[in-house]
Amino acid sequence: MTPLRAGRPRRRALAPLGLLASTALLTPACSPSPVPTSGDVPRSPLAALDPADWDARTAEELLALPLDGAAEELETWAGIGAREGDVAASREAIVDFVAAAYLSPEELRGLDDAATLDRLTARTPEAWLDPLRTAWEDGGRPFYSIALAEPFRTVGLPALSASWHRAEQDGAPVLALAATIAWAVIDTGTRAVGVIAHRLGLIAELDDSGGLVDGHLRVTMHGLDGCGIEENEGLLVPALADEDAHRSVQEATRQDVLGAPRIPLAEVLEEDSALFAGDDRTYLTCS
Repeated sequence: MTPLRAGRPRRRALAPLGLLASTALLTPACSPSPVPTSGDVPRSPLAALDPADWDARTAEELLALPLDGAAEELETWAGIGAREGDVAASREAIVDFVAAAYLSPEELRGLDDAATLDRLTARTPEAWLDPLRTAWEDGGRPFYSIALAEPFRTVGLPALSASWHRAEQDGAPVLALAATIAWAVIDTGTRAVGVIAHRLGLIAELDDSGGLVDGHLRVTMHGLDGCGIEENEGLLVPALADEDAHRSVQEATRQDVLGAPRIPLAEVLEEDSALFAGDDRTYLTCS
């Protein structure tokens, strides 16, 4: 069984996106004190993202995205079938895992390490449980659960740029999910607002009936402070401090990740994909 894997983000040179204006003021889903609704509150950096690139805001919308790739052109898919419904159960299981790990930060708030893992494994496909537990024990919690440290909160719904693919790898049929998931985040103490994002490259190997067998997942994290994560035992700490290094990470995350969220299928299937290699432009490493 291929272990679930994670890595830091890689540098990419792209045109600037910058801060995007919107008419909606940021309000956290849950915070220890009221958030002012005045002009002093920064506007959401996600509100004006191009809907042509950002397809979904919820697990239901992620599941509803079309499945690309013609089954009749893939020899290994001959026994599975060409209808999207033939792999519906597998897609639902994948989305349930993604929702638990990356789309439900408030469900994980306040849970300790063990309770977080229990919540996640309850919604992880059976075939992936051992690799997930191994990765978790090796310090993988930040890569497999969006749970923020205090005093940070996510704001509103995430933005997802995602695509599903029929594919094959090593002589087996696979279902691939390529996704960039972005959250607006706020420091409820300073009212600083920014973004965090995770890139996912998920490959689910299927059996002859379209059921999940094996799989692996590569993850990169963006817009985050690595030292803060270490100090908070794996809870995520957005790079929102009033420091040049944090501002640089936020700007690069907007440019390199939000500015080009689409992940080609080839990058998901490529073992040594440069897209999933390490880089310190959009992640503040801890030396």
